[in-house]
Amino acid sequence: MAKLDDQKIQAAFEPYLNPSEELRNWAFGVKQPNIVLILLLLLLAILPGIIAIFFLTRNYLVGLTDSRLIVLRIKMNAEVKEMTEYGLAALRDMGVKTSTGGLFTHIKIRDAEKPFVAKFHRAFSKNNRPHAMAIAEAISGSASSA
Repeated sequence: MAKLDDQKIQAAFEPYLNPSEELRNWAFGVKQPNIVLILLLLLLAILPGIIAIFFLTRNYLVGLTDSRLIVLRIKMNAEVKEMTEYGLAALRDMGVKTSTGGLFTHIKIRDAEKPFVAKFHRAFSKNNRPHAMAIAEAISGSASSA
């Protein structure tokens, strides 16, 4: 499997952009199972636990345009499984929570119909952290906590 780079990420978003839209920021994130479940699976059996964790982890590409937040659930080769979009104006009325720590930028959107939670690791690529932080700041309406 080839590593995702900026060109592959941008290419994954192309079919979902409107003609006048431009992708401003993009980031790769994951939603892993609860840490208690991870520990339980690893205690039961190391190799099957690792395999189960791999299959339970969801991978996302998140893109910000001037009017929308686009969330693509992907396979590791950037093949899109599912697309969700949020209007930036609508996000201001939703419960959006973002934070940035030493390793991860977290984004959580509390929407009754299409909730979203993911964390974006700084080491995924040299651009992942600044893009994730810019997206978090844009959708939360203020700077995310460092």
